[in-house]
Amino acid sequence: MWGFEMTTYRAYRVDDRRRIKSAEWLDAPNDNAAVEQAEELCEEGAPTIEVWQSTRLVDEIACDEE
Repeated sequence: MWGFEMTTYRAYRVDDRRRIKSAEWLDAPNDNAAVEQAEELCEEGAPTIEVWQSTRLVDEIACDEE
């Protein structure tokens, strides 16, 4: 196989009460790339994005700081 393998991640937009508002599937070659993709999902009303790879929490992004 040529190239590189992609890993599937899930990005959750969560509100102040930690309730999931929406979610997106992400495909990325590594954790850093997945977090970069997830940063683009910040929107009003969802102050935090949680990035998960299976049952592992990869990162929490504070959208209000951007």
